[in-house]
Amino acid sequence: MENQVNLEKYLNIEMNDRDNNFIELGEDLSNCLNCNEKISTTDFYKSYKTCPFCNFHYSINFKKRIEIVCDKGSFKEINKNISVIKPADLELNKSYKKQVRNTRNRTGLEEAAISGVCTIGGINSLIIILDFGFLGGSMGLIVGDKISKSFAYASKHKLPVVSIISSGGTRIQEGLHSLSQMVKTVIASNDLLKNNIPHISLYTNPSGGQVYGSFASRSNIKLAEPGSIIGMSPLQEIIDVTKNKNSINVTAENFYNKGLINRIVPRDKLKIELYTILEILTSKNKIPKETDLSLPRLVENNLKNLYKEKSRPTSSYYMKNVFDDFLSLSNSNIEKGNIDFGLAKITSQPTIVIGQNYNRNNKKQDGKLSNKDILESIKAIKLANEFNLPIISFIDNTGINKSFENEIGGIGTNISELIDKFINLNNFHISIIIGEAGGEAALPYTIADSLFMLEHSIFWAGDIVEKKSSKEKISAQKVLESKIVDAVIPEPPFGASKSPEDMSRILKIYIINTFSLLNYTNKKKIISNRLNKFAPTYYDKKLISTVTNEVKIWRSVFEASYKALRK
Repeated sequence: MENQVNLEKYLNIEMNDRDNNFIELGEDLSNCLNCNEKISTTDFYKSYKTCPFCNFHYSINFKKRIEIVCDKGSFKEINKNISVIKPADLELNKSYKKQVRNTRNRTGLEEAAISGVCTIGGINSLIIILDFGFLGGSMGLIVGDKISKSFAYASKHKLPVVSIISSGGTRIQEGLHSLSQMVKTVIASNDLLKNNIPHISLYTNPSGGQVYGSFASRSNIKLAEPGSIIGMSPLQEIIDVTKNKNSINVTAENFYNKGLINRIVPRDKLKIELYTILEILTSKNKIPKETDLSLPRLVENNLKNLYKEKSRPTSSYYMKNVFDDFLSLSNSNIEKGNIDFGLAKITSQPTIVIGQNYNRNNKKQDGKLSNKDILESIKAIKLANEFNLPIISFIDNTGINKSFENEIGGIGTNISELIDKFINLNNFHISIIIGEAGGEAALPYTIADSLFMLEHSIFWAGDIVEKKSSKEKISAQKVLESKIVDAVIPEPPFGASKSPEDMSRILKIYIINTFSLLNYTNKKKIISNRLNKFAPTYYDKKLISTVTNEVKIWRSVFEASYKALRK
């Protein structure tokens, strides 16, 4: 990721120089604690409390969060003054009570959590903020109740939720009653999932302990600010156990690389990203029925092996050029040819897009899918099912990466699961082979309600694509004749490589026309057709009729014999 914070410097600031460099929330700096550049006079720092030179994100309070995320003047607090019955076995000492009173006076907050309704880019939403300035954003009885009630309010009023996490964990002064809030908030957040209401969480610095291990991790989409410290255990505890500070990397960047969060979003880009996600996930728009855009004709030509061209457009190219909006949610390294997936719109219709990004111009790529790629695809299907969104897949691979690492990682099991997920997809699936389809790596993605192939694409009977391979390569025309694909999409003259923009427009036309048909087809019929396509029943109607009649005759004979014996 760009502008990563130097972890060594960050740890030094947090752990070693706390006495000299610790800044209270809301206090302004002259020079950046991370890069030492003068920042106090910059508009960027004033607006976002972020260093414009090294992208270091400083702690901010709930007021600044509201200012950055919510439309001006739209925030209205809910559940401000709530109370819970103190358990009989809970003893709160005077020191803790005094600490709470002083914190309330200092911050202007009743508790560490604040929630309210607002608009984000005009979209009605509910926002929950944990403020680290209030006892480390810890979750006690009141905070747990506030969060649970906020989720219930969102479920009742069908409002998407944005939760902004800045917390060290539970309120240890409240003992087991604080710990139990993990269960309480998870139960409450599950109501959002049941009602297909989006929940987006933003991990800030720090996002840890029981808050991270409960409702925050139940969100549909997980974002993080750059350099945020994330995890169940406090950083100092990890350092003490590991005994090697240099080996520790619990930043958002590492969590992203491990596939635990979807995107790292700088503070200045947060609002537009939240709006994009919310607009797609809450949109009810559909492409009109019987939309029939004119399609180019397929013209026979003698051009061969165009699928090999180094400049052949990748899935990544089509994702950016076919769709009106595309927001990647994948953790894969796209430059290495891995799977990418994300939210997208095409003429205002929301969808999920999965792309196998084989870049033939990159010598480090071999076009093979790894275990991680399969798992990314499963994540995409899970998100599609949660919000009943259709899926568009771009197929371009040379088979499965059959390394030992992938084997012991369970790639065989995961492929089987991926097949099952596509079979049982809630909404429809459009799949397009844009280059090569390599054996079992391609098969799960061909389980589609509409399957297309570009004119110069290839289907490999096996997954070994080498010069010495004896595996048969099957042209688009032959695959069409076998009725595996529904149509062959024509490419511009001399192939997609020569006119990628024109190819994008042609793909867009095919996708729009297919949406206009499938949008208004009964879902049960779609699923039934999907199953029959891959598991047809082969039988002779005349033969079945003959066998049935014979069964009836023999049944009557047996009945007559049985009656005779009874007499």
